[in-house]
Amino acid sequence: MRRAVLRCVSLTLLCYLGTSLGELDDSIRFEEGAAAANIRALVKSGGSEKRWIPEANGTGTALFDYNNDGWLDILIIGGSSIETLRGTLAGKLKASPAQNVFLYKNLRNGRFEDVTASAKLVHPYWATGANAADYDNDGDLDILITTIGRDLLFRNHGDGTFGEVAEKAGLDRKISWHTGSTFGDYDSDGDLDLYISGYVSPRVISLTGPPPVCNYRGLSVFCGPKDLPGEPDVLYRNEGDGTFRNVTKQAGVSESLPRYGFGAVFYDFDRDNKLDLFVANDSGPNYLYMNQGDGTFRESGIDSGVAFGSDGRTQANMGVAVGDYDNDGDADILTTTFSEDYFPLFEQGIPGMFEEISFRAGLGQVTVPWLGWSCGFADLDNDGDQDIWLANGHVYPDAASLGGTKYLQPLGVMVNDDAKFRYVPGAAVLGSFRGGASGDLNNDGSIDLVVVPVDGAPLLLWNRTNASHSWITLDVESQNGREALGVEVRIEACGKKQYAVMFNGAGYLSRSDSRIHFGLGSCRVISELMIRWPDGKVTQLTNLPTGRQITARRPRV
Repeated sequence: MRRAVLRCVSLTLLCYLGTSLGELDDSIRFEEGAAAANIRALVKSGGSEKRWIPEANGTGTALFDYNNDGWLDILIIGGSSIETLRGTLAGKLKASPAQNVFLYKNLRNGRFEDVTASAKLVHPYWATGANAADYDNDGDLDILITTIGRDLLFRNHGDGTFGEVAEKAGLDRKISWHTGSTFGDYDSDGDLDLYISGYVSPRVISLTGPPPVCNYRGLSVFCGPKDLPGEPDVLYRNEGDGTFRNVTKQAGVSESLPRYGFGAVFYDFDRDNKLDLFVANDSGPNYLYMNQGDGTFRESGIDSGVAFGSDGRTQANMGVAVGDYDNDGDADILTTTFSEDYFPLFEQGIPGMFEEISFRAGLGQVTVPWLGWSCGFADLDNDGDQDIWLANGHVYPDAASLGGTKYLQPLGVMVNDDAKFRYVPGAAVLGSFRGGASGDLNNDGSIDLVVVPVDGAPLLLWNRTNASHSWITLDVESQNGREALGVEVRIEACGKKQYAVMFNGAGYLSRSDSRIHFGLGSCRVISELMIRWPDGKVTQLTNLPTGRQITARRPRV
């Protein structure tokens, strides 16, 4: 369908695609249209000097359909202040004086309505991450907000309003600094369990006095996370009655020395019909917890090849993306890292085993100056393979004085050309970005982006790439209408095979649309589509038309 033309800044991303560098393909093109779409949220992460570590890490966003009308809505986390955080730590809780979460309802015409107040999304904490999932199996998406404080679970009432039920649902009530999150049915009992990453103990923020000062290559900066006490991650098992139980220790995912956790994702990496768990850790080895099928996990990050970079060195991992970038039928992993390092790409070979190939794939050198946060695989030009988008931005306002990097950095777009990535330098949008999410916000078949800066106005990037390429989007549901997280979809169209899984989480403090999207190039018919349900059963469809959204619900047996 056509959408209203927005008056906005144009960002033209030119690249060479196809079988040779001599073939100029259609450009990938975005238009920034947040203000024209009535997205007027302002993010404020503490002071501009970034003297405390919470002020530098920013916030996230979530794209999800909260009112079940078939159109993605937008949740943006707006940040807070050190004064508010000190009040939390001192036990003096009150609603934040400034709006710190924004829910925008999609009006289906290229514009959005701020419904935060009517939805009753009010809270007193410094919110960090955003996620949404149907934890109570009632057919609509509920909201999870991680915080420096107490995590918030807003149950969707189905009438446009939410009620905060975290304590009633059994989430821990101690003051914590939580970041990324992921929902998934790891025990295959029909309801969604929850993993939340912990970062740094919030007690490092003193209630009075100035912040401590550390030195980074001669630059006076905030301290951390290295040498600060870590915040433990937590795994909640869904009891099936609207409550969760903390099973971190029993499930084998407790940490003897808590790392600094960020991005997390439940995903069946070895395709044994059991959801595994990947966690990106800042300044420490990544975790890959392999599901043992008895309610426990075995940590195998080192054995699987994803704990460290290719040189065996610890990296500062922030965001995580999962997708089949090389169309070989299995999931690969990308993480973002600190500047003066490269973003590692872990290619899966033998199920559950990975090799770091960033430089070989064209990602290594170009990402060295960047400090990366949220990221994702998405077919931005609908040509049949997964491109990469990267939200970048430094944590030190004076980063330029270090040489080789800058505070404001480009939103990176890496175009996939036969499993080799090429950076598109024509992207003129600069910022100190943090959270970000992808999804088709206007249902035209092209993947759009929402990106959140550490301070300032979020970006809404409409994908205006040439619409000649075809596509299909699949919303796969369980028998009760819940997102069928963990379901695997394989298609064949015009002789080309593609693979994807419906999952929740990943990115950085954010949630991208969980629907499965395939770009199809010039192909107009999908000859075969296979849905492999989490229990291993298979549904097959043939000769499907393209250029549309399809809802597939698990048949009752």
